[in-house]
Amino acid sequence: MARIVRLRTRGLLMITTAIGAVGLTVGPAQAQALAEPQDAPSAAEGASDQDIVVTASRTAQNGLQAPTPTQVIGADVIAKQAVTTVMEVLNQNPAFKATRSPGANATNTSSPAQATADLRALGGQRTLVLVNGSRVVPFAPASNLGVPTTTDLNLFPTLMIERVDVVTGGASALYGSDAVSGVVNLLMRKQYDGIQVTAQAGISSRGDYRTLRGGFIGGHDFDDDRGHIVLSADYSDNNGVGDIYRRGWGRDEWMIVSNGQRTTPNTPGFGQPAFILAKNVHNSLGAGGVITSVIPGLTNMTFNNNGTLRPFQKGSIFGGSTMIGGEGRSIITDTALVPDVTRFTAYGSLHYELSDAVTAYVEGGYSWSEGFLDGVAIRLTSQAIRRDNAFLPPAVLALLPATTQSFNISKIAHDVGINHYDVTNKTPHGVVGFEAALGGAWKLDAHLSYGENHYASRTSENPVTAKLAFAIDAVKDANGNIVCRGVRDGVAAAAGCQPLNLFGEGNTSAAARAYIWGNGLSEVKYTQVSAAANIVGQPFSTWAGPVAVAFGGEYRRETEALTADAVGAANGFLTAGNAVPYSGAFDVKEGYAEVTVPLAADTPGLETLDVNGAFRYADYSTAGGQTAWKLGAVWEPIKGLNFRVARSRDIRAPAINELYSPGSNVTNNVTLVVDGVTKNASIPQNTSLGNPNVGPEFADTWTAGFAYTGSGALRGVGLSVDYYNIKIKDAITNLSTTNIAALCGAGETQFCNYFTYGPDTSTPNPNDRIHTGLVAGALNVGAFTQEGIDMTLSYRTTAPFLGEDGRFTTTASGTYVLHALVDSGTGAAPIDRVGENGWANLGAIPHFRSTMTNTFGAKQWELSLQTIFISGGVQDVTYNTSPTTTINDNKVPRVVYFNLTGKLMVGDARKFELFWAVNNVLDKDPPPTPYIILNGPVNGQYYDKVGRNFMVGARVKF
Repeated sequence: MARIVRLRTRGLLMITTAIGAVGLTVGPAQAQALAEPQDAPSAAEGASDQDIVVTASRTAQNGLQAPTPTQVIGADVIAKQAVTTVMEVLNQNPAFKATRSPGANATNTSSPAQATADLRALGGQRTLVLVNGSRVVPFAPASNLGVPTTTDLNLFPTLMIERVDVVTGGASALYGSDAVSGVVNLLMRKQYDGIQVTAQAGISSRGDYRTLRGGFIGGHDFDDDRGHIVLSADYSDNNGVGDIYRRGWGRDEWMIVSNGQRTTPNTPGFGQPAFILAKNVHNSLGAGGVITSVIPGLTNMTFNNNGTLRPFQKGSIFGGSTMIGGEGRSIITDTALVPDVTRFTAYGSLHYELSDAVTAYVEGGYSWSEGFLDGVAIRLTSQAIRRDNAFLPPAVLALLPATTQSFNISKIAHDVGINHYDVTNKTPHGVVGFEAALGGAWKLDAHLSYGENHYASRTSENPVTAKLAFAIDAVKDANGNIVCRGVRDGVAAAAGCQPLNLFGEGNTSAAARAYIWGNGLSEVKYTQVSAAANIVGQPFSTWAGPVAVAFGGEYRRETEALTADAVGAANGFLTAGNAVPYSGAFDVKEGYAEVTVPLAADTPGLETLDVNGAFRYADYSTAGGQTAWKLGAVWEPIKGLNFRVARSRDIRAPAINELYSPGSNVTNNVTLVVDGVTKNASIPQNTSLGNPNVGPEFADTWTAGFAYTGSGALRGVGLSVDYYNIKIKDAITNLSTTNIAALCGAGETQFCNYFTYGPDTSTPNPNDRIHTGLVAGALNVGAFTQEGIDMTLSYRTTAPFLGEDGRFTTTASGTYVLHALVDSGTGAAPIDRVGENGWANLGAIPHFRSTMTNTFGAKQWELSLQTIFISGGVQDVTYNTSPTTTINDNKVPRVVYFNLTGKLMVGDARKFELFWAVNNVLDKDPPPTPYIILNGPVNGQYYDKVGRNFMVGARVKF
């Protein structure tokens, strides 16, 4: 079967190549229209010169004049792929990583429906998302652990999007904070005449991943075309995918196991690598409970459903909570591969020409999304059981030494049930503004925007830590009834407690389960108000043409307030669902200027030569005064060939949670060198809180490349190649307790100061000290450097043999990453994460990703084949670099996916359209890429977990 799949893959690769070859041999001379390069359109379709929007520059007259590379995704691409959100299209672009997407959100309990843009895999908080060049209120979850505060792409109906500009370089000088990796600018339709209704449905070949979608866009021109109104709404519902056992590759139960036996002679793991990538990996906690204490006759015994004992079938190699083989199931049994996601979004705009020179407008929308995620069962790794526990089987008591008052068991409590997370996100947002022609080449635009994000996370059947402890501690009262010890002893906090029987599977009572479960609710209200004005004009000309300038200012204020239920606010839930209330705010006043100066034009070897510069000053109420700048140049030696270079300094100011979050406390043992002596103490620690003194991040970016638009025999060809180098310093990071203790021990006094100290009463010297606590907020200690090459290719030509309006197009884009250095701020040397296809580490990214789409079409039909390639790599680049990081198999194979899309148009007016899509045509299984911490078997940020799935729909225009 594997050989058949390989042959099919090779065959489709040959077909893809052949399609491209056939299209290229149709004859460039037959091309009827010059194809713009995918990365640099001169204008949106149908736009006048005055309406051109170039995201990479406010002063450029077309995309080829901008020194910073820009890739463009048109509405036709979004429609062709039959996607429900623009995120799905962006994540196929090799420059993006699907960090927050349905496929990646299976373990994202705080925001399972979130969809963000993450350029360069540097985090969504470093990619700025705009709508028509303006900011939109961000998504702010209650738990920011690994979840950025950034715009949710669920906000926008895809039918309303005219095109998407992706600036693949720093743009803080033009747009301000967060534009470190780049900018995604969603350009919405401002004019539409008629109504289009879209309906579609989809399902996977396994009968899940059911998708229903309906939407419309309608518009009307009125008052002699002075007014234009456009409205759009979109609804979609996807029921996700169940746990790993719903897929054949999931039933293989791949996982990486920590080999706890590698130094123990006469064991299967002795002499084996420190980590083992293997099939048939099960949890080692035991569904019936396993005695872990070293007690003769009891160690490694498990409980049958009737309470009797038997040896636990331990796997051959084990470590932590997992083992290879043995009894039981995967540790993530019942946890969904893809969460359920439902969304509704509406958007509208009204533009009206008040005069020949002034146009006023109102735009805005409302979105609602809901993500539902099944969580995990209770995992007890070392639960203390007292000798007098009322549920303790007699066989245990018979073997328990008289001096032993308690012992420990482990258990994965599937019989108690799993917790559930229902997360909703509501976002009303709007903008009012005007555009004015000031005379000559001068123009003014100004706007005022406001938005709110309402986040709510509801958890159910979520174990409460304190209640679980009371319920497990079961005893008999004076009448011989089994009760909770706390109830018997009159402990007020234990009121209502119902005893819980952990011995054996299925012995818990409904009353006990109901008692230990809690329902949590945490809510966040985030607001953003912004006012901005921009002026663009041409004050004078040089010998080579007019000098273009742009300048403007912006004021922005953002607030965040988090509330939570009493249990969650006290970090009382056993797993996720905790959120400590806080509030915060900041405001910023900004001013910028940009200029483009032509130095040569219409000269042999110097068709054009422009230099460009921009500067922005921002005064933050939190981070103080900050500057960003950009310098660039564009040289066109011959018509159609442009060379470009840009250098920028970009910033990201700290988010509200990074400033004001109170974090949460845990108590664990910490080993620390105090006054030259190594000491160990169990202390309270909070390393997840914000820091009001944390500063901004800074990035230095270089880009250099060329763009070519073919003519003559090469008419219809577009090509671009760009080198980029991004260096981020002072990255905002929360270090772990272990990191801080190690840095303190290395002599870094700053990190020693995060600990509190008191008298060490274990020594006779009253001057001896010991650490008593740790409080360390967000710090500017991280750094990233990424270097690579972006490539795009496009070709369009006529193909008369296909029928009336016959055509062939091919578009391709790829990103080859040379280096992806990550400095986590721990004092260790930076790690180059390029070629790391696993999902455990920030900054991990494959060496090469590409996508190519070949399309044949005519007046009444269209057929496209998309090929997505992901290079092979390793699970983790740090594996096999030391004796303690060895692994048996660190390779991840390359993967190729094929997607087919097509449509049929009915009638000469083509007002009815039937479209369809088959994604993952060959039903390619994802390669095993487990994450040892979250226990997920596949990296859903890059690899498809659904398998072959189908979509069919219809569009009707009125």
